[in-house]
This record gives sequence, C-alpha cells and structure tokens, in this order.
Amino acid sequence: MKFTVLSIFPELFKPFLELGLFGRAVKEGKVQVELKQLRDYAINSQGQLDDTPYGGGSGMVLRPEPAVAAIREAKQKNPNAKVVLFTPRGQTYNHQLAKKLFDEKELIILCCRYEGIDERVAENFVDYQISMGDFVLMGGELPAMTMMESVSRFETGVLGNSESLTEESFTTDLLEYPQYTKPQEFEGKKVPEVLLSGNHRNIADWRAQTAISDTRSRRVDLYQKFCAREKQESFYTCPISVALVHYPVMNKEGKVITSSITNLDLHDISRSSRTFGIDQYFLVHPIKAMRKLMETICEHWEVGYGSTYNPNRKDALAIARVVPDFEDVLIQMEEQYGTRPKIIVTSARSHRNSISFLNFKKVLANSVE
Repeated sequence: MKFTVLSIFPELFKPFLELGLFGRAVKEGKVQVELKQLRDYAINSQGQLDDTPYGGGSGMVLRPEPAVAAIREAKQKNPNAKVVLFTPRGQTYNHQLAKKLFDEKELIILCCRYEGIDERVAENFVDYQISMGDFVLMGGELPAMTMMESVSRFETGVLGNSESLTEESFTTDLLEYPQYTKPQEFEGKKVPEVLLSGNHRNIADWRAQTAISDTRSRRVDLYQKFCAREKQESFYTCPISVALVHYPVMNKEGKVITSSITNLDLHDISRSSRTFGIDQYFLVHPIKAMRKLMETICEHWEVGYGSTYNPNRKDALAIARVVPDFEDVLIQMEEQYGTRPKIIVTSARSHRNSISFLNFKKVLANSVE
C-alpha cells in the first residue's frame, strides 16, 4: 500500500510513522508513505497558499494553483493513484470505504487547513471526498492518519493475527462482542460464566447474540443494515426471547408433570423464532438425559453433517438453547442484556392482567426495554 501525503505540517506524521503496528509496517516495507510539504508549491516566495473567499465570509480558502501542482507532481510518480480530500461535504468514512480504498493500492491524500479548498480542485482533481463524521477539525492530518491506519490493516502481514480482520466490529454490520480478561472478578463485577465454561459452542453463541443485542441498543443504523443483509426485518425495538417450559406443566387431570421435548418443539419453533426475529429460543427441561439428546441434535445440524446438508436448518437452530430451569433463562438474559427481562406468559385462560394479541403487538412495537 502506498500513500502520498500533501500537508503544510508533514512533521505531524513523524511519530505516527515510527510507532506501533503501523510504524512496523512502514519499517518492513509493507506500507509506503511519502510526505510532501504543500508550501513547496506556494504561489509566491512568501509561501502563500490561501486567499480570501469570493462572496465574503470568514476564514481563508486554499487556492487551486498549489493544490493542483502538488497533485500533478504526485501523479507523475504514481499515475494510478487516486486522490483523497477530507471535507465535511464528503461521504462518511466507514469500514466498507476503507476496504475500497485499500483496493486502490495507491492514494494521494490532500490535507487541507483553512476554511476549505477551491471547489474547482474538488470537482476536477479529487476522486474521493470523505468526511470523518459530523464534527469539525483544524486540518486533514488527523483524518489522514486515521484513514491510513484503517486502510493498512487490510495489507497482508500488518496485523499479527489475520483473524482480527474477520472478528472485529463493522465487518458484518455488527459491533464486536465485549471482551474480558483477568481477574475473573473486579470491584464486584464478574466475567460472564459462559466465557469460563470451556464450551466453545456456547461461547460462540454468546458472542454472536451479544454482538446483535449490543448493536441493536447502541447503533440502530448498523442493526438495520445487518437485518437487511440477513434478509430479516427488525420487527422489534428491544431484544425478545422465547422459552418453552416442560416443567412444571399441568396435564389434563390438573397434575404437575414433566413433558417431553419433541421434534416439533425443537425444529419448528426454532424456525418460526428465526423467521420472526426472535433473539434466542430456550427449551427448559430438568432431565439431564433429555437436554443431552437435544444438544446432540443441535450439534448435528450446526457443526455435523446436517450443517452442510441443510444450512437453513443450521441457521434456525443456532438460536436454540437447552437449559434445566427457567431461572437459568433469566440469568442468561440478565448477563447478556444487563437487565432483568420482563416476563410474558401465554395462556388459553383469561387472567386479571391478560392482554390481547393485537394489543400486545403494539407493546412490542414501542418497547425499548
């Protein structure tokens, strides 16, 4: 990856090019950076680069002559390079744009100061106009460093662990799951038990579901993109899980019994839950042998032969969880979402606090907890 930086403060880049992973990438030749002093292209011996704006207004504007002269000279050495300009009027920078810029392989970065740049430069000599967000900086040097670092992460060998590229935030339109390290307890806060379990399937499930729930609560814009990409509709504004309880239940004689988990319970309700945007589907059963059987079936469809035979079934069963007690459902949800969930029970009988399905749909549509 090759960057040519045009700036009136090229010295700002010196520590950036020497330290950290980016500095190592520069030293090893994986990333090339050439710094150009923009004042070398000034219009006079006083080093003038800017002038007052036509039509009046505050601030100064970068003149076209020095900017274009610097770009043209950089283009002579790198004819295939694309020109990047940082401006509040540009498209918002994101992970996808970083990958697109990496694919260009050679970039010329014009770092402006002043109030702005003559529009004729932006229109005729710039390939990418980029905004780093809805805020104002004093120049383009900091955005340039940010962009260079994020783009260079795609270069082979820049990151120590290549898996970081596939597991980090924004690669799937989701925020990355939260991370924990030692000690297991710090100032009364414990690491989630699932991360200490050694069960890699459960850990992967927890991370996937936490990434989804965190994105939904913190970045609705990303969550909507995720839903669109996954061809799901974001029906709800809060996380919703379903639990099918097999004990305690009443039989026809009114006796408390433990019912069996059937294929209908596991496969069909999982698929329905997945279709309608349910976060997690819990099967609650106190008998260990029954839970083990269900876990074996899930593993067949998720990591065994079934995962390739029917990927859609794998996708549906990925949200299924088998737990011994309903309290385990509440504990898992509280750990994941940081709050005790509200409990809604379905019943064929009418109760004092019953609510119709149509009215409950309105509650779901407006709930934020």
